[in-house]
Amino acid sequence: MAQPGGRRMYLGMAGTALLLLGGCASHQRSNAKVDEEWVARVPQSQLGDVRQAQLTEDEAREQLPRARVATQDAEQALEVARRNEAAAKSRHEADALALKAAKETGDLAAIQKARGAACDSQHALTLAQAETAWRNDAVDTLKSLEVVRERELDVASAQLQQAQYEAVSANKDVRARDMSSGDFSSAVADARRRAADQQRQADERLQRENQAKAHWEQLRDQGYGGGGTQQAP
Repeated sequence: MAQPGGRRMYLGMAGTALLLLGGCASHQRSNAKVDEEWVARVPQSQLGDVRQAQLTEDEAREQLPRARVATQDAEQALEVARRNEAAAKSRHEADALALKAAKETGDLAAIQKARGAACDSQHALTLAQAETAWRNDAVDTLKSLEVVRERELDVASAQLQQAQYEAVSANKDVRARDMSSGDFSSAVADARRRAADQQRQADERLQRENQAKAHWEQLRDQGYGGGGTQQAP
């Protein structure tokens, strides 16, 4: 004859097992994914929304390599700007030493000539530093836009899954009964929220980049710089 204590222990263990199973089932539903084979059983005439969602996902995926190439180009331009800045710094240091030497001679003409060269190279260095700052911000912007494209692909993929679920469900596929339309709607909403957050970050970086570029252009238009430096595109 079973003891009451043993029965209570059994019921408690059984209840815990049910809770665990329920949690697993809930987790599986929240990560529900429609099998391609299920979609293949849906008549072509009922796949209009799926085809459109697939096209949107394909277009979003195509944007990823474009974004990466843009970032690579910006990184190359930044490297050129850094080399220009290093060259401008070396030139200004040499001019500063020449000015010091001229002052030691007491030759007024030599001092004035050396001072003019030092002033020009200082302006060139200031312009080069401003360009480097702009190019660096440009890289940050494009890297952020890369993530935007990834988040947009996430949105498109979630929408495709939602369209596939709706098509399979409308086709009375019993396997769709274990899924919830709310899970797919939530996945789309979450993907859109993450994409919007990332877009805001990219917009902030773009604003900072534009300010840095405007500062560089202002210096350039004021006549800072001079010949001899390699200009990045």
